[in-house]
Amino acid sequence: MCGIAGIFHRDGRPADGRAVAAMSAALVHRGPDGESTWLDGPVGLAHRRLAIRDLSDAGRQPMLDASERIVVTYNGEIYNDRELRSELERSFGFRFRSTCDTEILPYAYLAWGEAMFERLEGFFAIGLWDRQEGRLILARDGIGIKPLYYSESSSRVLFASEIKGLTASGDLAARIDPVSLHTYLAAGHPGTQQSLYHDIKQLPPGTMVGFTDRERTERRFWRPVRAPVIRDLDEAVVRLQSTIETVVKSQMVSDVPLAVLQSGGIDSSLISLTLGRLGLKPPLFTAGFTEKSHDETAVARQIAATAGLSLHVIDGEAGEGAESALRAVVYHFDGQCADTGALGFYHLAGAVRQHCTVVLSGDGGDEFFGGYETYAATMMAERIRHVIPRPVAGLAGRIAYASVRGNEKRLPAAAQLARFALGLGEAGNSPHLQWRRLVPRFLAEKIYDGEMAHLASTDPFAEYAEYYAEPHANVLDRALIADQRFHLQSVLAKVDAMSMAHSLEVRVPILDRRVMDLAGMIDTSLLNPWPKGAPKYVLRKLAERLGMPSRAAWSRKRGFNVPIAQLMRSGLRSICDRVLNQEADVFAPFLKPDAVRQLWKDHLERRNDNAFALWPILTLGIWLLGLACPAPR
Repeated sequence: MCGIAGIFHRDGRPADGRAVAAMSAALVHRGPDGESTWLDGPVGLAHRRLAIRDLSDAGRQPMLDASERIVVTYNGEIYNDRELRSELERSFGFRFRSTCDTEILPYAYLAWGEAMFERLEGFFAIGLWDRQEGRLILARDGIGIKPLYYSESSSRVLFASEIKGLTASGDLAARIDPVSLHTYLAAGHPGTQQSLYHDIKQLPPGTMVGFTDRERTERRFWRPVRAPVIRDLDEAVVRLQSTIETVVKSQMVSDVPLAVLQSGGIDSSLISLTLGRLGLKPPLFTAGFTEKSHDETAVARQIAATAGLSLHVIDGEAGEGAESALRAVVYHFDGQCADTGALGFYHLAGAVRQHCTVVLSGDGGDEFFGGYETYAATMMAERIRHVIPRPVAGLAGRIAYASVRGNEKRLPAAAQLARFALGLGEAGNSPHLQWRRLVPRFLAEKIYDGEMAHLASTDPFAEYAEYYAEPHANVLDRALIADQRFHLQSVLAKVDAMSMAHSLEVRVPILDRRVMDLAGMIDTSLLNPWPKGAPKYVLRKLAERLGMPSRAAWSRKRGFNVPIAQLMRSGLRSICDRVLNQEADVFAPFLKPDAVRQLWKDHLERRNDNAFALWPILTLGIWLLGLACPAPR
C-alpha cells in the first residue's frame, strides 16, 4: 500500500526531477517507510512505500525487470502473485529476486501485455512505462478500491494517487468545475470519471489507459455484472462460504501486524467468523459511541466470542478535537468527498494504526448483496410511482423535510419519508437515484448562484443514471449495478483517504473479484426478497451457519456514521459558524453566501435539520478557505 506519481512529457522535454520529488513529498502519508524516484528522459516516476510484504530493499519501487525495459510504480496488493510467479517462471523462464508482489508486474506485462490486468486478483493503481515502445500505461482495479488521478494535454501527462500529488508538480491549478460541483453537492463525490476540478480526471475503475507521444488508448477490462443463475438458497450459501474462505485466507498474507475492523454488521462479522473457522487469530477492533443508536459494541463482543478472537474497543468520539479532525479529513479528501462517515472512520483508523499496519474490512456487502434499505424503497416506488403525482410527492417531501427540526437520531422517520417523497417527486423514472441526495433540488434552487444557477433544476446524476439504465427487467438488478458502479465510490474514497491519512492499509475481501463475480450470479430473491425477507438474506443465512447469534444476524442495518447534526451544533459549531456564516462569501460565484448563511442559521436554531445538505458545503468551504491541514504525525 503506497502512493504513486509520475510525469510523461509527450513533447520530449526531460522530466523535472524537482517536480517529481515534490509530487512524491505530497504523498508522504501514504508511504512513510521509504521513497524513490526514477528519471529517464521525458519520464519521471515516484513511489512512496508503506512496507507490507518483503520489507527488504528488494521491494523498493519504481521497479524494473531484468532487461530494464519495463518500469513500474504501483499501489495495492496482488493476492494471486504466487500463482502468477510460478506460471511466469515455468512458461517464460523469468527469474525473480524478491517475494514482493510488485515484481510480477513488469514480467506479467512482458508476457501478456495489456491482458495482464484481467489476470490480477487484488486491488491496484499502476503506472507502467514501456521504454521500448515509449508508452505510459495507467491501470486501476476493477471496482476502484485504489484511486488514480491524472491530467493530460498534448504536451504532457501527470498522474498521482491523490490530487495534491498532481498540483504539487507546479504545472496544474485546482479550479472548480461547476458541473462536477453539482454532482458533488448531490452525491458527496464527483463520480468515477471526473474530479471536482477542471483538467483533472479519475481513471475509471477496471480501466487502463495508454499514452504515447501522439496517441491515447483506453480499454475497460472488468466491470460488475448482474447475470443471475443461482436461485437455490443452499447452493448460494455453500458457494459463498467456500469463496469467502478462499479469499479471506489469501488476504491474510502480510509481513507486518494485521487485524480486522469489526462492526455489528453482517459483512465484517462474516470475515471474523471465517477467520475463526480457519484457525487464524488476528485481533478485532470496533468503535464505541455514547449515542446508543450509533453504538455496536455489544454485537461486536458477541462475534469476537463466537470466533474466539480478541476485541479492542476504540472510543469513536475520542482522539484529537472534532474541528482539527475535520480539517484533516478535508485535507486528505482534497476537498472533493463529503462522506458523512469519514470523521468516525478517520478516528478509528488513527487509533487502530497504533496497533497494526493492515486491517480487513467488510465494505461492499451492501452494494453487492442488497443490504441498503433504499432497495426496499426502490421496489416500493416502482409499484406506486405511476399513481402518486410528482407535485404531490414533492410537496409531501418538503413538508416532511421541514418537520425533522432538531431530531438528532440516526435517521428519523420524518427524514426517511422526506427522502422517499422527494425522490418520487423528481422527473424521470428512477427515484432510486435520489434516495441519498445530500442537497435536494428545492434547496439547490435556493442556494445556487452564478455559474451554478442554470444547473439547479438539472439532474446531477447523469453518470449514475447511465448505470441504472442497464437493460435488466428487475428494478433491483438495475439498482445494484448502479450502486456498485457509482455510489460505492464514495465509500471507497472514504476508506482509502482516511486509512492512508494514518498510513494504514485496508483490505476488502467482499470486493475481491471472485466474491463480486459470484454475487452477480445470485438471484435477487436470495439477496433482498422484499417484502417477505430481510436485506442481504443470503449473507444472513451464511452468518447464522457460521455461528452468528440469530438476533444479531437478523438485526437492522445501522451503518458507520457519526451524529453530524448534533456535532455541527456542538463540537464543530465554531468552524461551522466561521465557514457557513462569517466567511460564507468564499462560496461565490457558485453558491449564494446569504442563502448558505440562512441554511446554517436554520440548522443551528433547530428550525430545520440541514446537516446532510450542509456537510458537502462545509467540506468545500474548509478547502476553499485553506483551513484543511494534514493529520498530525
